[in-house]
Amino acid sequence: MQGLEGKVAVVTGAARQRGIGRAIALRLAEEGCNVVVTGFPRDPSSYPAHERDAGWRGVHSVAAEIEAMGRGSLASEFDVVRGDEVSAMVDSVIERFGRLDIIVNNAALPSEAGAAPILDMDDEVWYRTVDVNLNGVYLVTKFGGRAMRAAGNGGVIINISSMAGRQGLPNYGAYCATKWGLIGLTQQLAVELAPSRIRVNCVCPGSTDTDMMDGTFGRTAARYNLPAEAPRQGAVSRIPWGRQGRVEEQAAAVAFLASDEASYITGQTLNVDGGLRMD
Repeated sequence: MQGLEGKVAVVTGAARQRGIGRAIALRLAEEGCNVVVTGFPRDPSSYPAHERDAGWRGVHSVAAEIEAMGRGSLASEFDVVRGDEVSAMVDSVIERFGRLDIIVNNAALPSEAGAAPILDMDDEVWYRTVDVNLNGVYLVTKFGGRAMRAAGNGGVIINISSMAGRQGLPNYGAYCATKWGLIGLTQQLAVELAPSRIRVNCVCPGSTDTDMMDGTFGRTAARYNLPAEAPRQGAVSRIPWGRQGRVEEQAAAVAFLASDEASYITGQTLNVDGGLRMD
């Protein structure tokens, strides 16, 4: 990809070994970026078995992978809904690298996706999901965007939505609402930030092979008393490409939108879903 060498990127929600965020961070590093890897602190006892077996250390493991590639990295654990913590993160990026060129807003909560309808939701789950999936994007964009605007070098912001932001899905809790909201926020920001030459786009992953998606399938199976693999098989059966996406495929779309090859693209939402939706 053209124009990524030496750029500095912040990728939120990049702490999971089988997550889209990690794949994005690694792909941007491959393309020449220095990458700030962020995530919410997790208790290691809550890690899935494959992370525990690998001695996984969250954002620190991802940062080490990036540094092994010869790129600069910074691991930052904070809560995206805390403005003071977000501001401090951006300050640390400027202090370490002297610039900020790319923001990938990937941090998200799955809410109770697959588990319960809106009328049966726990209120705190709704509020926390809205906080992370929308308010967190607002805060990271606000403080990071201010740094970009002040530098006067333009920049790129990429929001990670979902196919749940394209179509209402039953029992998806607050996830649908917040992911729909990201598409509208993307369009608004694209207009507002165009004078500062900051491009803003959105990626909507379809069903992708991650721990988060596994959790959704598990909750769906439990709710409807289905065999464990039935929800995954049902999802795949509706995808023209005939399989789930890979995290690397989502990362490739982000790298393209972050690069100079997408220099005339802003305010757009790209589906990366194997042909499930064509709008």
